[in-house]
Amino acid sequence: MIRLVYLINFLMFFTVNCKGQIHEKRSSSSLETAHQKEAEEVLEAFSQLTVDTPPDTVYKVFNQFCLNYYGAKTDSLYHTTFGHRLKISEESRWNYISERSATIAWETNLPTKTYVEYGKTKDYRQRTPIPERYFFIHVHYLKNLSPNTQYHYRLVSIDEEGSRIESTDQIFYTQEIIDAIEVPGTLGKPPYVLDQANTTYLVTEDITADKSAFDIQAGGITLDLGGHTITHANQLIDDLDYENINKSGVGIRRVNNDQQSGLKIFNGIIKQGKARNNQDYVAGENMLNPDPEKAKLLERNSKRGFSNIEITGKDDVEIAGVTVEYHLPQSWGMRFDDAFGEYDIHHNVFLDKGTQMFNRHGLGGARSLGFKGYDKGKLDQNGNDLQVHHNLIKRTRQNTINAAQEIFHNEIYVDSWVVNSFAIQPSKEQGHVYGNKIFLTGYYSCGILWASKDLNVNGNFIHMEGVRTMIETPNKGMRLIETWGEQDVLAGMRVTNYGEGGQARENLHYENNVIFGRSRQGGEMRGTEFFSDYSIKNLVFKGNIVKVLATDSMSTIAACIDTQGAYNDRSTHLPLFYKSNKLISNICNIRFGDAYGQGSNHHFVNCKLIKAGNHPEYHTFVFDGHNSVFNHVLLDCEFGEGTSYDDVYWKDTGSLSNYQIQWTLTIDTHPGAEVKINDRFGNLSYAGIADAEGKLSTPLAQCTIRPMEWTEQGVEVIVEKKYEHQADEFSPYNISVRIGNKEKTETVDMNGKKTVRIQF
Repeated sequence: MIRLVYLINFLMFFTVNCKGQIHEKRSSSSLETAHQKEAEEVLEAFSQLTVDTPPDTVYKVFNQFCLNYYGAKTDSLYHTTFGHRLKISEESRWNYISERSATIAWETNLPTKTYVEYGKTKDYRQRTPIPERYFFIHVHYLKNLSPNTQYHYRLVSIDEEGSRIESTDQIFYTQEIIDAIEVPGTLGKPPYVLDQANTTYLVTEDITADKSAFDIQAGGITLDLGGHTITHANQLIDDLDYENINKSGVGIRRVNNDQQSGLKIFNGIIKQGKARNNQDYVAGENMLNPDPEKAKLLERNSKRGFSNIEITGKDDVEIAGVTVEYHLPQSWGMRFDDAFGEYDIHHNVFLDKGTQMFNRHGLGGARSLGFKGYDKGKLDQNGNDLQVHHNLIKRTRQNTINAAQEIFHNEIYVDSWVVNSFAIQPSKEQGHVYGNKIFLTGYYSCGILWASKDLNVNGNFIHMEGVRTMIETPNKGMRLIETWGEQDVLAGMRVTNYGEGGQARENLHYENNVIFGRSRQGGEMRGTEFFSDYSIKNLVFKGNIVKVLATDSMSTIAACIDTQGAYNDRSTHLPLFYKSNKLISNICNIRFGDAYGQGSNHHFVNCKLIKAGNHPEYHTFVFDGHNSVFNHVLLDCEFGEGTSYDDVYWKDTGSLSNYQIQWTLTIDTHPGAEVKINDRFGNLSYAGIADAEGKLSTPLAQCTIRPMEWTEQGVEVIVEKKYEHQADEFSPYNISVRIGNKEKTETVDMNGKKTVRIQF
């Protein structure tokens, strides 16, 4: 702990002023050396965090990790994706103006440090605090304002290079909220009961609640936090009973009792206090209490935690401009049970400073926000009633956004402490996930998960940074709370079918996303891990950029694409399609399977494979996972310098494994001409009729690449000659074109995409 505090103090020395300039002046070379040393010490401190590290220390170290390893300075993909010129997204702007406070929020195209200058004149004279690091999403609170007063303000944004932009002068008016009920006012002590329908409740001071803070018992309520801080669960609750709000520690709670719809919460901070009830259950002896009723009560409480906001059975909900902060085990920032109708959760800030969990599954774990058991029957036919957008999640130890229909323009930082920490888990059907910025690190984190049907994932940016959390294997780690696996894993996008497969997944489309990752210290990294199966239909990954780099010699289990699959008859796997993607790596562009899953029938069309750097273990293709996988196809793919269609390493696989190189042949001939194409063995590969313009196109195989151990008898053995291969060549092809009694033939070598003109 002494070393950890020392590192934090050392790193905090490298502060940044409001113009983004380093206070200390050094030469560029010495500054670069200092930054490299700083980054190494930050990585070491981050990897040494344990479940016993105090919450504030956890976040300080994580914040320094983000400053060193994320941001536009770390890779050119940031500027390629978001541009070089700093801009404010005008459509992202949102304000809430109260009597004596205001919330102002916006988004920039690049990560920036920001503040708001404001005052009663254009001289401003006041400004909001500068945040602790560079973000895309910005939420600022203006406090201690005068009521019924005109204010001037402008937005100031400074990127990592010191570029600064200021908005034009803006104006807002603070106005008295007529008939608002003040809190505390005459409401006594917390939990404050809000039971006047269609009323605004206005918080007038910071509040500390030993147990729960607010109990909402009516519809049409607006809770204006007034820019204040609400601290709940601030003492140990000896007679804890989650079902009783007077004996629990929830921040804001509304239970389902069929009241009028409508709830709005704006403009303030809600944070957990010092209660440690949940933590008492981690040891396990309380869960084994011989009193069955006591054990049942403890288990029920332990799965729920003290959420900052918990809403049950409510429609027409909007929460915006709210910061939630939590650290206890099994905690949620915002929890929505049995939701229906319209939910709009936007421009909020979430900060999880915790580490511990003892149930990661289902409703356990720790989540920034999530919808549980929403009533699909009450949704409209488009299924787009639950929206989560423009939220900043500064850190989460596990899951972030769960099961909303529309999830867009959120900024998410996942610091995983357990298996399967998910940034975005869309709704089962009709989900739309777009414009999100996702940052992954820690033990086992994934960016965007799958759905059952009709999922569109567009224009998201994912940055992964590997970190070593294991101290020895098997099943020993700084963070691991179960013994499923023994490795650190990060994955950008994922579709999984468990066990023998058969879970239906249909119409999953991923387009124009950017995935970037750096693996280190032996951790695994997968740009995508999509399962193939007989029940997964029409999965298309199109127009994306995936860049995965290994930073050291230990990190060899990493790739842009990992073709996983269900553990059933792989010959039944339906095709998955990767179209027009750019795959960049210094270790492996395409990995055909690994220990977690081995899939067949993955098709790559018009993809560009690029080698970056000179890692000694680089291969264009790697086969892994022990079992044979086959029927993979690469059609019209471009192999950049250093890559090759036959650069394959059979790391751990069976002799039936294979992939095929195909190229499109286009024939320009007479309309209606009969075309037949035979391979070099005389086998018919294609027969068809030219269209009205005399055009005809078809893919033809150049070769099938197999291990040296493969034989025509099809007996599977483990591949021993890992660096060798055999190629079944199908080229050259003989083309026959016939019109009536006229026929012409031509031979073509299919070693690339070709066009052949055959005219009579």
